[in-house]
Amino acid sequence: MKIAWGISGAGHLLRESVEVMEKLKEKHEIKVFLSRAGEEVARMYGVLKRIGDFPIVRESKQGYAFPSCGAFNLGKFDVFIISPATSNTVAKIRLGIADSLLSCCATQALKSKVPLILVPTDSKPIIETKAPDGQVFKIYVRKIDLEHLEALKKEGTIIVEHPYELENILERLL
Repeated sequence: MKIAWGISGAGHLLRESVEVMEKLKEKHEIKVFLSRAGEEVARMYGVLKRIGDFPIVRESKQGYAFPSCGAFNLGKFDVFIISPATSNTVAKIRLGIADSLLSCCATQALKSKVPLILVPTDSKPIIETKAPDGQVFKIYVRKIDLEHLEALKKEGTIIVEHPYELENILERLL
């Protein structure tokens, strides 16, 4: 399976997402789509080098038209995963705002009937997460962010709470 994997600017579930990517590359072809914020956060969390082991499209190297998003229209990917997906990225996808690498790719994937799987950082009312230094803290998710997820589910986007669920989801898509 040819997987496009988006990484947005979230630390929550980032290390787990990279771990799953590394496991899945044994069976699947993976290309990473790295947002500007994703690149910055991956550096802070110490996983940028591991992500560098994959072919990467960096938002920081794209023009404003995000030409790499056309790969979805051309059938070059079987699925688009965004893990982790920030509430900002989720909101843009829900509202049809395609002004970033990941929101543009998601829009093109959806328009081309490529399954979209999101692992949102804000998937339940209270999230416990870790800072880059390991300090644990809580995030209180806004109602609007949860509503965006519900609306996307109704439209057919696959929403999962943790990257560890992705292997089973991909098996079902095969």
